Amino acid sequence: MTPRVKTLLAGMALGLSFSTTPLDAKEWSGTIGEPLRDSSAQALQLVDHLRGIGARFFGAWTCPACFRQMNLFGKQAGAEMPYVECRKPETLPTQAEACREAGIRAYPTWVLSDGQRREGVQSLEALSTWTGLR
Repeated sequence: MTPRVKTLLAGMALGLSFSTTPLDAKEWSGTIGEPLRDSSAQALQLVDHLRGIGARFFGAWTCPACFRQMNLFGKQAGAEMPYVECRKPETLPTQAEACREAGIRAYPTWVLSDGQRREGVQSLEALSTWTGLR
């Protein structure tokens, strides 16, 4: 386990509010953390599909399961993820409001444009099937 991951996990366990964001990372990585591995072709195809159908991944920077979910997609796909951060209302008020409007009560939660939802970490295969990619 890298020192960065150890620090992130320790901070989550203590409930500390700090960012492990690399300086060049996109906004989402300031929330649940940058994925640790590169994306597979399957993950890249799936994230394109998810964006195309208006799916959204609601999560929280304090949520270890959200970090696991993002890691299934990897770095490149994660940077394109339709991710909504629910637990930073002061810094991301529009996203926090979207979570309230969607009635999010568990993390991670996936919501499709037609209102269908799934809670908990979903495999790439499960998301592909559920969203009609395969």
